Amino acid sequence: MAGDGLVGHTIAGGRYEIVRLLGEGAMGAVYQARQVAMDRMVALKLIQSELVRSPAAAARFQREMRLTARIEHPNTIRVYDFGEAEGRLFLTMELLRGRTLAAVLAQSGRLELPRIVRIATQVCRALQAAHSEGVVHRDLKPDNVMLLEQYDEHDVVKVLDFGIAKSLDQQEAGMTTAGAVVGTPAYMSAEQAMGAAVDQRSDLYSLGIMLYELASGRVPFTAPALTALLVAHATEVPPPLAQVAPGVHPGLVALIEELLRKDPAARPQTAKAVEHRLEALLGAPMAGRLPGSHAPAMPIPPTLPIAPPVRSGSRGIWLALSGIVLVGGGVVAAVLVPRGQAPSQPSPPPQSTPAPDMAARLTAARAKLAGFGDPAPPDACPPGAAADAAELVIEARRVSATDAARALEAADQALQKCPSAAAAHNIRGNALQATGKLDAAGDAYARALQFAPDYEAPRFNLGVIQLRRRDPAAIATFSEVLRRKPEDPDAYKSRAQAYANARRYDEAAADLEQALRRKADDGRAWLLLAVVREQARKGDANAAYCEAAALGIGDAAAHCKK
Repeated sequence: MAGDGLVGHTIAGGRYEIVRLLGEGAMGAVYQARQVAMDRMVALKLIQSELVRSPAAAARFQREMRLTARIEHPNTIRVYDFGEAEGRLFLTMELLRGRTLAAVLAQSGRLELPRIVRIATQVCRALQAAHSEGVVHRDLKPDNVMLLEQYDEHDVVKVLDFGIAKSLDQQEAGMTTAGAVVGTPAYMSAEQAMGAAVDQRSDLYSLGIMLYELASGRVPFTAPALTALLVAHATEVPPPLAQVAPGVHPGLVALIEELLRKDPAARPQTAKAVEHRLEALLGAPMAGRLPGSHAPAMPIPPTLPIAPPVRSGSRGIWLALSGIVLVGGGVVAAVLVPRGQAPSQPSPPPQSTPAPDMAARLTAARAKLAGFGDPAPPDACPPGAAADAAELVIEARRVSATDAARALEAADQALQKCPSAAAAHNIRGNALQATGKLDAAGDAYARALQFAPDYEAPRFNLGVIQLRRRDPAAIATFSEVLRRKPEDPDAYKSRAQAYANARRYDEAAADLEQALRRKADDGRAWLLLAVVREQARKGDANAAYCEAAALGIGDAAAHCKK
């Protein structure tokens, strides 16, 4: 019997009488039940039998529940009992009357800062209590956070289901059920998505996802397919919160960015530290912010090192290969920031000088764009419009690393002056890509190439879009980049990614060797080469891992066997 069919029956040797069904989910069903001996109402969870297929899994469940029962904190739910009944595992907990945080979000959308802080600090206290007992939640999400009204207080938090995800982890049980995923993909940490070991910092990543949702009304990563969602957690930088939800407190934006870093070592290390950061937000008002202003755009996590510019001027490539993930045998890595981006350091404010005449303005702007490697607005535009457009392009480049919204605005203004300004189309594509609008970004790069077919940056950036979409056309795009610039190590590395995504490992390895001949200190290229060699079962993968580790790539160190 399942669902409502159990109502009115007793289980566990008559100890619990099932009163009504409260809800059902992926792990099982929750009922209101009467504990007969104590004559009290409890919540009884019955675990789906297909999730526990071995004595070892049942023993692990019992062990995790013993640990969980030791957690005693006002913000965690009390576990009364656990065991096996009628061939199914069960546990009983205190019966709560309230709403899940998921239900509150569905009704309210994004929450205001004081409420976010009130809820999230209590979640932190629950996590800290669990982590101090050695328990990692592994499935923290709004559905597992209950909000109660107790003792004339609103939003009293209870965190549910500690230890359940670990106890049902089929990888730990040595099971091989196809497609099994432990946890909820939308809230999984990067290391969970990669199938790596997790610790308390995994819960902090999931908390960061929750905070992002509380502040914006949406989770940072969505995808129609499970694999794509896992890859996004493992490789992609979330859409900048300051652009998704303008007006969010900059301190909260910064905290969320840190919590969502791919490398656990780069996140806050304890729930207590996050709690203190949250509490400080209410004591640090947003003084001096103008209405509608944005906090700085999300930087690339420091664990994904940005390669220094390899071109003259500020036209360098900012290319970061994220942690490499094997999905269905394919190698996935994300190129995070496109070419033609401005340096991260803000330019000094312009000096007050008398306005030069139109010809001098246009000449100066053309010279500066040439130094960047960008084409100036074409002669088809009137001189005054061309000069205005060129100066707007320069402004867009200046702010593009820290304020994608302003860069997009300046690029659009430049195109109003001169619709055929290829550099403005390229910067527009970069700003759109930074906010996750890949289709529109691809169109912008194509427009840039329409007006300037020899312009290298948008061609490379179009390949970046194709890589992010795992589009095989990336191979042809980077092949054309290399035909025009055969000594470009980053184009070899990017084409290698495309080959690896297509499981053409021999060609990927050959391109990486070409890249490393030209740039031997590229640790990420060594790491990708190691993974490609492992997949192809050719070459010395360990030597490549050790080279990457020696160059400071933390992801490689665990694989280097000396």
